[in-house]
Amino acid sequence: MVGEITDRCIRCYKEQYWYGENFLFEYINDDNVKNKKILEIGCAEAGLLKFYSSKGAECSGLELSDVRFKNAKLLNKEDKIHLFQANICKPSTYTKHVVSKYDLIIIRDVIEHINDKKTALINIYSILKPGGKLFISYPPKYSPFAGHQQTIPNILGKIPYLYLLPDYLYTGYLKLINCPPKKIEYLITTKKMRISNLQMIRLIADTRFNILKKSNWFIRPAYTFRFKLPRIINPFGWIPLLDEIFCNGMLLLLEKPKV
Repeated sequence: MVGEITDRCIRCYKEQYWYGENFLFEYINDDNVKNKKILEIGCAEAGLLKFYSSKGAECSGLELSDVRFKNAKLLNKEDKIHLFQANICKPSTYTKHVVSKYDLIIIRDVIEHINDKKTALINIYSILKPGGKLFISYPPKYSPFAGHQQTIPNILGKIPYLYLLPDYLYTGYLKLINCPPKKIEYLITTKKMRISNLQMIRLIADTRFNILKKSNWFIRPAYTFRFKLPRIINPFGWIPLLDEIFCNGMLLLLEKPKV
């Protein structure tokens, strides 16, 4: 423990910083972010924003979770990062914090947890500058861990595609391996909120974003930090369904039209 911060939180914070420094900054390909306004939705411990802040960006972080918001405040209390607790689907919760529109918005491994994804993207569009960029990452609907079962404490729960079991079998198995009731509820909810790559592309078109870049990863960049594995693009990323079955992370860089 470090104060009220667990070792796990510290690891998450370090991974977030690493992700910005070793992957995202280059992926977005914006060499100069000084004085640019950046918002991360679902910022968690805000390690990624810490990296961008060190580059001179004006950073803000929106977080819904009580615990992770408090952790972000504690970990960044000496930094000039504007952190606020809000729900991107409810403008009344964040409007007072958005004093001007953003150059870049990041929503990393969060969109799959949002039930009303279209409303979220419409709201993001409204607070992004014309020509501003949006980075999205998510596990597609049929990817090995789209159900987030890797978060189950028991190793018997960390089985790829386990979430594809019918709900009654999945719930029964989770109970059998002593998965806590709150975790079971979270896993079933996550299962129901999954989104396919095709559904995501349709949402992007409906909300008027342009796609600048997309990449489909068999071994996603974050796994280099977690497991010391090399990044590997999904070789079947161009084939429907296989683009999800062999994908551990879909990344999209979008742009709001300039006019």
